[in-house]
Amino acid sequence: MRSKSAKPLEPFTIEVAASELPKRVLDRFPERPAAGARFAVTVEPAKTEAEKLAALQRDLQAGLDDLAAGRVSEGKDVFARLKARFLGG
Repeated sequence: MRSKSAKPLEPFTIEVAASELPKRVLDRFPERPAAGARFAVTVEPAKTEAEKLAALQRDLQAGLDDLAAGRVSEGKDVFARLKARFLGG
């Protein structure tokens, strides 16, 4: 049980050999990886469905607030900027 003053766990990534992966992870592979294969594994707290829904509602409200405040762009202008940035013109 976490105390009220405990700092929340920050996600972290480690590298592990395939032989160290749990069976339920290995079962997700289409083919068994070589024992010496290495994988980057990120560990982070899982969110509940209620937390996911609350985050989605916050994001939607932020978008609606932007729209109401006039912080919007025409789609054609956005695509023109993206093309210029990623396709060089």
